[in-house]
This record gives sequence, C-alpha cells and structure tokens, in this order.
Amino acid sequence: MKREVMVEQAKAAGQAAEHNLMVIARNPEVMNTPKKFLDGVMYLNKMISFAEMEMKNAHRPGWTSFKTYFLKHLSLILNAVRQKSKGATL
Repeated sequence: MKREVMVEQAKAAGQAAEHNLMVIARNPEVMNTPKKFLDGVMYLNKMISFAEMEMKNAHRPGWTSFKTYFLKHLSLILNAVRQKSKGATL
C-alpha cells in the first residue's frame, strides 16, 4: 500500500474519530456502562493522535527518504573503492 493512501486513510479515521468523540461526549448515555464509555473515549483519542502523527510524518513531495539517500551515497562509495582496487584512477 502506498504511503499517500495510508495518510489519507489516517486522516479520514482521525476526522471520524473526532466526530464520534463529540457524539459520545454529548450523549454519554448511548454507551451502556461507564467502563465502555471510558474505553471508547481512550480509543478515539488514540485514533486522533495516530492521524496527527501520520499527517506529520507524511512524505513531502520532492523529498527523498533517508533509506534512498543512504543507499545512493553508499553505492557511490563502494563503486569508488571497487574502481580503486582494480587499479583504475579516479
């Protein structure tokens, strides 16, 4: 699954969680027991924080990931070492 799709799904889940949290706060009698109410509120807060974290960590266009950056530079270094060991001049 692509990162952009995951971020969009996280945003949607966060927005739904915010809405559900407001509904539960306005109508606490909908939840059968106080424990169920607290569990629901905790779960929705986790979903909201997860969505915020995903939006913060979303890949920005034009930026390369650290892995791509690292592998590119590592291959340049290894190629230079390989050429040097074969006797070629740099």
